[in-house]
Amino acid sequence: MKEIALVGNPNCGKTTLFNALTGNHQRVGNWTGVTNEIKKGLYKKDKQITVVDLPGIYSFRAGSVDVNNAYNYIIKSAPNAIINVVDGTNLSRNLYLTLELINLKIPTVIAVNMCDELDKNGIKIDYYKLSKLFNIPVIPVSALKNKNLNELIKFAIENKNKPSITDILYKSNSQNLEKRIEFVEDKLSSIVTKKQTRNQVFTQKLDNVLMNATFGIPIFFILMTLVYFLAIKIGGVFGSEITFFFDNFTNKIESSLYNKGVSVWLISLICDAILHAIGGITSFLPQILILFILLALIEDSGYAARATFLFDGFFTKFGLSGKSLLPMMVSCGCTVTGLLSSRTIEGVSARRMTIFLSPFMPCGAKSAVFAWFSSVLFNGNALIASSMYFLGIVCVGIFGNVLKRFKAFSDEDQSFVLEIPTLRLPSIKNVFSVMWEKVKEFTTKAGFAVFTVSVFLWLLKNIGVSGYVGENVEKSFLYLLGDKIKYIFYPLGFSSWQTSVALLSGIFAKEAVIETLELVCYDVTAIFPSTYTAYAFMAFILLSPPCIAALSTAKNELNSTKWFLFMCLFQFCSAYIVALTINFFGFMFTSFGNLILSVIIVIIIVISLIYSILKMSNGCSLCHKKCRGGAKCHKREKRFTI
Repeated sequence: MKEIALVGNPNCGKTTLFNALTGNHQRVGNWTGVTNEIKKGLYKKDKQITVVDLPGIYSFRAGSVDVNNAYNYIIKSAPNAIINVVDGTNLSRNLYLTLELINLKIPTVIAVNMCDELDKNGIKIDYYKLSKLFNIPVIPVSALKNKNLNELIKFAIENKNKPSITDILYKSNSQNLEKRIEFVEDKLSSIVTKKQTRNQVFTQKLDNVLMNATFGIPIFFILMTLVYFLAIKIGGVFGSEITFFFDNFTNKIESSLYNKGVSVWLISLICDAILHAIGGITSFLPQILILFILLALIEDSGYAARATFLFDGFFTKFGLSGKSLLPMMVSCGCTVTGLLSSRTIEGVSARRMTIFLSPFMPCGAKSAVFAWFSSVLFNGNALIASSMYFLGIVCVGIFGNVLKRFKAFSDEDQSFVLEIPTLRLPSIKNVFSVMWEKVKEFTTKAGFAVFTVSVFLWLLKNIGVSGYVGENVEKSFLYLLGDKIKYIFYPLGFSSWQTSVALLSGIFAKEAVIETLELVCYDVTAIFPSTYTAYAFMAFILLSPPCIAALSTAKNELNSTKWFLFMCLFQFCSAYIVALTINFFGFMFTSFGNLILSVIIVIIIVISLIYSILKMSNGCSLCHKKCRGGAKCHKREKRFTI
């Protein structure tokens, strides 16, 4: 058995190449941080060859977990060959890692990926000169279009030449980073020729708008609102039809079972728990499908990295490390993946803070809950669902600043390299691959969790101390459980036993919140006295500890039971404070709106008057004397004197 390791920078196409060689379906994306673990697969044309996909790294010198994992694998496992995957559209930055790979003395092949995009970007590469420079075979490939992949594996297996450089300048300054950069740039001047294309000019102009400090964030807000609008409106139409179908189907099954004399409890189990759970999961698939397709389009186009860049300055102002941005953006897809992406961060304290705060971002499961709430309780208002993204971002900044006050989270900011990929038309193959992965995850993993929770809750709802209770829910174990803990949430506005039970079910899977609310109450709107209490409930779901899978991952990444318990307490308290604040101000403005508005106006007027008086007492702004800016101002007289 032979092993070939894929090594390269983030976002150079390693995972796409890995999928093309092995036939696997690992997630790919047009931004960094997608691959954060070592993945292995058999080469589909020769099962005696194992291909290993290593996390993307810029240098072996960094001390992050993913870099250490990649380096330790290469040193300890000693693969038969290394395929150094480089992005042909950004060759200079990629070759810094190549200079480190030559010191490992392992047979290496350079795969210049995205060769199909070189002409579009006005780039020409002299592969012969590049090969001579490192004494390494260089193969132009396109992982996306399966170009030259067989030749790449053939060279990797047959090549026995170890990379080497004879350049005196490089050898004498091999440990000097500036000299290494100069070396690469000097050599590439004769290897790579670039000509600016119309597409690049258009991209630069588009970036001037998308990444603008003034317009960038509003554009992001509008885009996310549009995503949720389409998911809720279009997906809701198909979802309603599916719900109507399952309701009729369930009624027919229920009538048929009654006519056959089946026990009431068994009919309730089949119809109210099993069929209702299946119908609930299926009816929400259209919204999930549209939501994930649109998010995949945003990711694959390269806009996700630009959105990350937009909030870099915001997070930095609140004392958060720039490297925390990527895990948090990845958490918008899946919290588990986001937590694993924190391995790119070197500092222990910075990693710990990122693990604490990444679950504040709305993952796919939470997004599904928010879309459902927007549809059911807010008349399909997409602004409600999309606002959860901004609430999460604001809470990351605020509570990150709180954590930064503690010594355990007060590491100095580290250097941050954010890869801004080229804007491109999304690949239909990549988009549907991500969509299929997400939908499969929802219908299997989340679907199984929701189904299990639904059946378990049905048992608790229909069984009490006296046995089967049927419609007497007040005598059930579920009511007793929810009734005992509902007082904890009384200050937050949602103090019914139904909402308490829904929050408990959300620990197993956030999607289960929807199914629980539909199972334990006939009218969801009746358990929320106002829209602001419903919004406070959504905020609590957003910020409270994530699902069991994410909690398990967080515990492993923190590697400390003490820090894990503190994380859970911190997230619960953060969710409680934010939900309490929303409920309080919602109540105040609803009950005393006109009075509060009048008080605010008076306060503004008083502050303005005080500010004006202080400015006058400080003297004239022109001559800085006590003339109060009148006609006697010396500078004013001088200015208008001819």
